[in-house]
Amino acid sequence: MAQAAASTCEICTGGPGEYYCQQCDQLFCGSCKLSHLRMKISKNHTFLSGPNINKEEKLLCIEHDEIFFFFCNDCDTPVCRICSVEKHSRHLMTDLTKSTEKLRSELVKTIESKITTSSQTVSKIERETKTYREEVKAVIKTITDDGKYLKNLIDKKVDSFVKLVQDEEHRVLQKMSTITKFYKGVFENCQQWQKNITEMETIADVLLLQKLKKLKVDVDNIDLKQVPERSSVSYINKKPSGTEIDSLFGELQFKEGQAVMEKTENQQNTRPKESQKMYTYACMFCRNEQISATEPSTSSNRYVFKL
Repeated sequence: MAQAAASTCEICTGGPGEYYCQQCDQLFCGSCKLSHLRMKISKNHTFLSGPNINKEEKLLCIEHDEIFFFFCNDCDTPVCRICSVEKHSRHLMTDLTKSTEKLRSELVKTIESKITTSSQTVSKIERETKTYREEVKAVIKTITDDGKYLKNLIDKKVDSFVKLVQDEEHRVLQKMSTITKFYKGVFENCQQWQKNITEMETIADVLLLQKLKKLKVDVDNIDLKQVPERSSVSYINKKPSGTEIDSLFGELQFKEGQAVMEKTENQQNTRPKESQKMYTYACMFCRNEQISATEPSTSSNRYVFKL
């Protein structure tokens, strides 16, 4: 295929054919282009320029072998002058070049908006992740300090509480990491789309419109959902004077979005006097409580057990 950089002007046959007239299907040098645009009959002709102009890529109306000038909004297709009169006379039509430029402008704005939103969201998640991890560290330190205070009596409970916090931290961080990766992916995709749109500037309008429409589908398919409220964790400690291990611990609470996973307000010590030790635990989701003589497993993140 002949490239513009290796062709000569088809008017004067002396200068380099650096400019391609889409209406005349000819290559022009700079001087002939200016003369062409001064003529009344061709003053509105449009040109393509650049090292990769390929005349063979220009698409014509199959039926009339005419250049596409308009875009029929009713039929969602480019049309030539003859088609606009014969088949689309009562349809809503716009200038092909203007339609292409309008779509390109809308896409650029949409992508820029999503890049800004994605960037801001990633920054927010990273800040909140840092804050959450600091809270986790503070809670673990408090729990560990309580363990030292009750050294010989509560080693086992300290380990179970720390593990519960760390398991929840692991779950929450995994969730935050997934959201972060998603928005980073959106950010990278949008950057690539920006680059692609810039590289499309030398493509003929009819091809550019088709490519932009396809790109618009991909861009519109990105759904930037609202990020859930930041999860948090806290530990309310106390310094009891009793000797029973189960009564010496504070309340461990996890907050995720609007759902707070914690002990119920009407918590009571359910251990019968002078009888077998009993445990009360509640499901985080349905909040139904159960009583059992077997201590609930601390490896499960479904239950909040009451001491």
